[in-house]
Amino acid sequence: MDRKMKPKENTFISEDSKKHLKKELALLTDPVTIIAVLSDEQNKPFNEFSRKLLTELAALSEKIRPVFEKPGSVVAGQYGVTRTPTLLVQPERYHIRYTGAPAGEEAQTFLLALIMASSGQSVLSEASKKRLSELHENRNIKVFVSPTCPYCPLQVLLAVSAAIANSSRVSAEIIEIYENKDLAEEYNSFTVPQVFVDDRIVGRGLQPEEVFIEEVLTAAPVKLKAFEGTEGIIEKDLVIAGAGPAGLTAAIYAERSGIKTVVIEKGNIGGQVAITPVVENYPGFTRIGGSTLMDMMAQQTIQYADIHQGEEVLEARKKGDFFELRTNRAAYRARAVLLATGAESRKAGLPGETEFAGRGVSYCASCDGYYFKDGKKVLVIGGGNTAATEALYLKNIGVDVTIVHRRDSLRAEQYLRDRLAANNIPILLNSTVKEIQGDKSVRAVAIENAADHSVSTMPVDGIFIAIGYVPNNQLAKKLGVDLDAEGYIKIDKGHRTNVKGVYAAGDITGGFKQIVTAVGQGSIAAESVFEDISAGDRKID
Repeated sequence: MDRKMKPKENTFISEDSKKHLKKELALLTDPVTIIAVLSDEQNKPFNEFSRKLLTELAALSEKIRPVFEKPGSVVAGQYGVTRTPTLLVQPERYHIRYTGAPAGEEAQTFLLALIMASSGQSVLSEASKKRLSELHENRNIKVFVSPTCPYCPLQVLLAVSAAIANSSRVSAEIIEIYENKDLAEEYNSFTVPQVFVDDRIVGRGLQPEEVFIEEVLTAAPVKLKAFEGTEGIIEKDLVIAGAGPAGLTAAIYAERSGIKTVVIEKGNIGGQVAITPVVENYPGFTRIGGSTLMDMMAQQTIQYADIHQGEEVLEARKKGDFFELRTNRAAYRARAVLLATGAESRKAGLPGETEFAGRGVSYCASCDGYYFKDGKKVLVIGGGNTAATEALYLKNIGVDVTIVHRRDSLRAEQYLRDRLAANNIPILLNSTVKEIQGDKSVRAVAIENAADHSVSTMPVDGIFIAIGYVPNNQLAKKLGVDLDAEGYIKIDKGHRTNVKGVYAAGDITGGFKQIVTAVGQGSIAAESVFEDISAGDRKID
């Protein structure tokens, strides 16, 4: 082997990581067998990664017991393994399969899977375990993931937990789309996470636990329902809807002021920042991954306030001086509500956009770009900072990327425009995508030139749409909050809305959508909540 590879082998898991892993692996109760079917030919780098990972984990804990097999072996045939790398977790007891190396974001999930398989315990609630115990048919769950997707680990954790909670009926397979492109194409699964139950798609994106469990039971998509219980109402001074920078900051400031606070987040902690590949303009960090930054914020927040992830406020009303809210899991009574629900990627409304969503049309480069990394051709639609950042990220991981923008110049910061030029990323200005074309997946786009209105066809493998955001204002509408013409919440300088006791901060208020802005707004809103509650001196009966 090349001598240059040896230092990498010796430091595959860093010493700092080993110290952390030893603490995690101390949670193992029973030994865990991992059958690893590995090849020296197919997906070679990922097979090598899997071998090194398991070997070093086994060196850290005697309870980790890898068994290495080759394709075509008796054991591989016994478990029907034809792809490499494939890792089977405690296969004599559970049906948990990683088809692809558990790299990147999935490494931590794999570790948690080992811990759960060792103890026989999952992260599911007692209610979910009870529902799964009522399942009398076999269910096969497939979760398509990528190593860079921040939403995938939680979805994987739910799938693995279901396979542990009902080991006789439920099997879970985690499929990495880049290493298994033929499967991704067969299932038209290029946007991750995507969940299939018995080979029927039941959900795209991160699914709340209650929804996911019902999807496993019914093998069909289901809708989220509000908690219907009448007992155990949770009483707080402040309920914050949204765990992005604004919501997390507000929770810190509120709790430090003595305001009892809970943060409710329906999806991934961090909002849009969590899926931002690199943040380069947040003070104190020259360059940091968006997901890493939000993890740090969340860790600081949970020292003060509870964060209830996987919950969504579905019903909200004001009753006297207080608010009554219902999520999919609980009922709350609070003196104040802070809306930090943010904004989501704007759809372009193009012919073919809905048809090919998840099949080549994406709104998140860090989630879905990995599939296209070996020179596949993609188009980024947009001209702002988000479009430029997405294009740079895609170029960096090996994607053949072109930007198309309807105006004669990009709106992105000069720094980003300079980086686009330095990376030789083509930009089609004064051009508009008129249609997304394909068969089972995206194959081409029709582009109109604004100067002469000529239309040409460009072959592409994927489309990343980055044309701005629309506010998540559903909860604001339920509470009767005033919105501007674009749907953003109207606020005063203290971030109060027209509804007494309702406040707003972050992207949901429109304006300059930056992390520093959201953080500042969250702190101001929290201070306003403190001032108003203190002035009113109201107590929850």
